[in-house]
This record gives sequence, C-alpha cells and structure tokens, in this order.
Amino acid sequence: MSGPFPISRAAALAFALLASQAAAQAPGAYLAARSADALGAVGAAARFYAEALEADPGNVALMEGAALNLIASGQIEAGAAMAERLAELAPDHRVANLALVAAALAQGDHVAARERLAEQPDAFLPLTRRLLEAWAAFGAGDVAAAEAALAELSEPPIFRLFADAHLGMLRHAAGDAAGAIEAFERAEAAASGPTTRLSLAHGAALEALGRDDEARELYERTEAASRLGDPTMAAAIARLDAGGATVAPVATMAEGAAEALFGVATALGGDSGRRFALAHARLSTHLRPDLAPAQLLIAELLQGDGQDEAALAVYAATPASDPLWARAQIGRAGALEALGRTDAAIEALRALVATNATSLDAQLALADQLRRAERFDEAATRYDRALELAETGGDPDWTLYYQSGIAHERAGNWPVAEAHFLRALELEPDQPLVLNYLGYTWVEMGHNLAEAQAMIEKAVDQRPDNGYITDSLGWVLYKLGDFDGAVTWLERAVELAPVDPVINDHFGDALWRVGRRLEAQFQWKRARSLDPEPKDLARIKRKLAVGLDIVLEEEAEAARGAASAGDGG
Repeated sequence: MSGPFPISRAAALAFALLASQAAAQAPGAYLAARSADALGAVGAAARFYAEALEADPGNVALMEGAALNLIASGQIEAGAAMAERLAELAPDHRVANLALVAAALAQGDHVAARERLAEQPDAFLPLTRRLLEAWAAFGAGDVAAAEAALAELSEPPIFRLFADAHLGMLRHAAGDAAGAIEAFERAEAAASGPTTRLSLAHGAALEALGRDDEARELYERTEAASRLGDPTMAAAIARLDAGGATVAPVATMAEGAAEALFGVATALGGDSGRRFALAHARLSTHLRPDLAPAQLLIAELLQGDGQDEAALAVYAATPASDPLWARAQIGRAGALEALGRTDAAIEALRALVATNATSLDAQLALADQLRRAERFDEAATRYDRALELAETGGDPDWTLYYQSGIAHERAGNWPVAEAHFLRALELEPDQPLVLNYLGYTWVEMGHNLAEAQAMIEKAVDQRPDNGYITDSLGWVLYKLGDFDGAVTWLERAVELAPVDPVINDHFGDALWRVGRRLEAQFQWKRARSLDPEPKDLARIKRKLAVGLDIVLEEEAEAARGAASAGDGG
C-alpha cells in the first residue's frame, strides 16, 4: 500500500541532514545511540541512530531506534519518514505502523489508516488497534463499524472501561448524547469512581441534553475526589456558573484518536513502557496540539528519564488560558529544581501563588519546595496556609499534617510539630512514616521513650526493609540502655541504608557501648566520609579523637552548666 504520510521536501531535507551529521564518526555512533537511549536522552539518541544508519542504511534495529526516538523527542515528520523506510523492510513493525496510522489520521486520511490497521493487525497493541479502528471508522462516517470495533474490547476489564469511554465520546460526536451518557455511566462504574477526562466528556453530554444540575453534581464530585482539587473540573463549574455553553471534548476523528493515544500512553507510563508511552503521547499531541493533559504527561515522562531541559520546553507550551496551566508551572518548578536551579524554582512558585492565592496545589508545591531547600521557617508558614485552605473543604489529608509537622520540627516549633504529627495519626492510625518520625523525635528529646519504642516497633512491623525506621528502633533501644539490642537493630539498619551518615554514626555509638571499640571507630570514620551535617561531623571527629565516654561526659557537663545558668546560679 502507498504511504499515508506525505513527507514535505523540507522534512526530507531535514532528515537527510540529521542522518549525515558527523558521518565520519559513524563507527562510534551506535554505541553513543545506545548510551543516549539508555539515559532517556531521546533527541541525542535519535541523532546518533541516524548517524549509525549512514554506515549501515539497511539495519532494521537502527531504523527502529531512530524512528522511536525521533517520535519520542517530538520530531514527528522525521520520525514518520523513518517509519516509512522501516515499514518497507519490516511491514509488521510496531513502531512504524503506529507512526504511520497516526500520521494518516492527522492528515484526515481515514482510508489509509483503516487499510494499514486491517493489513497489519498484529503490529498494534490490542487496545491501541481497536481504539484507532473505531475513530478511523468514525472519520469515514461508519458509526456502526466504529461501535463494532469497540465491542471487541471485552477483556480484560480495563479494556472495557476504555471501550465504553470512547463509545460515549464517539456517540456524542455523532449526535447521540443520550446513548453517550449510557456508555459513560458504564465506564464510570468500571472505573470505581469519576476521573477527569471521563467526567469532562460525560458532563458535556449531560449539558447537551439540558441536564446542567446533573453535570454540575458530576463535576463537583470529581473535584472533591482529588486531594488537591481538580482545575479542569473547577473550570467546568465556573463556566456553568457563568452560563457558558459546553463543548464536547471530542468532535473529530483526529481528536478521538488523540484521546485514544493519550489514554494508552497513560496506561503504559511505568518504567517498562516509558519510551513507548512517550511515543504514544507525542503522537497524541501531533493529532491535537491543545491536549494539555498529554503535554503534561510528556513532560513528566521526560522528567522521569532525567531530561529536565526538554521537559521545561514542554511545560512552557501550556497556554495560560488552560485550566492545567498552574499544574504546568508546578511541573516546571520541579524541573528547575532537578537542574539545580532551586532559587528559580522557588521564585516560579512564589509567582504562581501570588496569582493563585486560594490554590491548595500551588501553596503545597511552594511549601514542599521550601522544605526540600531546608528553608523551614518559610516552609512552615506555607504549610499553615495550605492547611487553612484544605480545612475549608473538610479535614485535610494526613500527609499535609505530616509534612507540616516536619517543617515545624526542623524550624524549632516543636509544640506545633507534635500537634500536627498527632493529628496525622488521628487521621491515619498506625501510619509508619508518622509513627517513626514522631517516635524518633521523642527519643532524641528523651521524652516518652516507652511510647516511642512501641510506636517505632509498630512502624518496623509494617516496613521491615526500611533502614531509617529500623535505625529508629535501634536508637530507642540505645537510649533505653539496651545496647545489645541496639547493636542488633542498628547493624540491620546499616545493611538496609549503608550510605546514611546518621545510621552509621548510631551504629558506632552502640558498638562502643558494648566494648567493640575498633569496630565503633570504623563506623564513625565511615559516617565521617558520608557528608554528615556540620554539627554531627564535629561530634564524630571528637569521638574519634577522645572516645565516646569523654564526649558524653563533656556533653553532660555542658548540660549541667546550661541548667545552672538558666537557674541564675
């Protein structure tokens, strides 16, 4: 069959230039391509695969690498050109066929898309194939064939959910809003609750039939289900309040196919399918450039591969008018932080909060960023504001009290921190992270040691392979004078978290107290080499110089002196 994607002369020239760059270095290009591929550097990988192809132009594996990485890096026309070459040598190749069908749909060529889907059915993931078959049939005006394609997605249950969601969008686009609602209701039941894209489409169908109150209830229920709120649902509610007309989220073949590819990309988003997920998401935005959720997914996938500069460019493409713009700014701040530009990240979030003062999402993002930057006083203030916002919509999630407690504890506001940790435990009893943090802090302060031990033991039971929680149990035993028990648990903690300076330091102290002094000095030296906090480093050096016994005597004397001074004597 003829290729469905008409390659422009400019694209062909661009691809030829890409393929010929540094051709003299082609023998090393393959290794460079594999290295870039492994690192998730999709742009560099595409370039090096093209260079390697210069020396071995018929190599299918190199073509696959080039095509996949060109598409994943957003170079869709060059990727489609490579897919044409790849399909000639490997007609059933998955990447090539996916790219060429998406390209055909983007051009409005439902005939070419349906032909390729029919001729190479095994070249597609089953879910992708049926969804694209349905939207290509819709583009041809064959709604019955479209519904028949979706009916093939009966198992597993997640396929049925996708099928009903797309059946609803397809029916609404075909003018059958009542039939769309039936399909959306089945999809919502299968999803065990509302989701943003499904509720947006379902609500639009309800509004089309004048059932605005039901649409509002759906939007509000979906927003309430999100811990941080749902800006897309909030925008839909605001539009209803203003009397604005609804627009079906999908009206054309290309828009439906974009939703399909975005949905599959989301399902594939784990580590094992990250590159293929990225390709699906890129093709989705090629079909529909304004699909902001897909753009954010692309940026998140790039960040997951450490490609933060590329992610910044994607976040920047989200227009300020889109409900997801604030989420894009939060993502942008995360990318800036990953690039070591912490001050820029904080300033970006400050600007966001200044224009979105009632956004819990924005306040929490700024608070988290300040906490990670160890600006704990500022972080605590922002967490307090986030708690105020969260409390207006009901009881905040336990995680917010936990994070706020950490910031207040590190800022020296222990009474507030303790109250927040205890509140977190009221909301989520036996939560191991909270049990550990509160229990460990009590141990460090010498308070409630028996209760702290019980809390930490409960945390260890739930997270036996967590080195930090195991360290807490060893340390409480140390504080209680059970040095043999402390050694047992702290040795286990060091095995679980071997490069943590605090855990190695604790283990050294316990070893010293049971008479294993050479081993203690070894652990202190190891702790010293692991970049401990300045205060801890000074204590470690002193222990290495004079031993733990003298350090403890010096600390006790200093404490007595401080107490005497406090008593005025």
